[in-house]
Amino acid sequence: MNARRRAGGATPRDGATNATPRKASRSGAAGRGASGGASSGASGFTDIVVAVVRDGDEVLVTRRSAGAHLGGFDEFPGGKREGDESLEAACVREVLEETGVAIEVVKLLAVSWFDGDGRRLALSFFTCRPTGERAPSVEAEQRRAARWIARRELANLRFPPANAAVVAQLLAEAPAS
Repeated sequence: MNARRRAGGATPRDGATNATPRKASRSGAAGRGASGGASSGASGFTDIVVAVVRDGDEVLVTRRSAGAHLGGFDEFPGGKREGDESLEAACVREVLEETGVAIEVVKLLAVSWFDGDGRRLALSFFTCRPTGERAPSVEAEQRRAARWIARRELANLRFPPANAAVVAQLLAEAPAS
């Protein structure tokens, strides 16, 4: 398994670190801007959006279904970008579909690549906030264990390896005041 990561407009390369990008544009190997393009560019990477939805010092998390890849792992809501939708629009749509919570995207938090297990993924992590009712839908609570947790509790959950740098970044933050 070879995980590739980048920040900003850098080209993915082995041994690169995952850092906070300077802007929300996506250039280089993925070959697409944040606001459009096909869900799989010339590089063959599929765009995946990941929403780090925050409200004060709480974070919205879900659990992958038992039969899915990495089943039983906890995760931030998100999924594949469809067609020509922007990464931000995909993020808003995915969170609403998965949790019933309406959100707005605040900023791009990090970008990383995963190339292994027959998957080539460009993961864009966005900081988001709820825009209305923050309670997940009953269906999301039952099917995906959608729930709000204290940020410090992230350390007690099992996240996919591609989320490790973002989880560590969140845990390193000072408590919200």
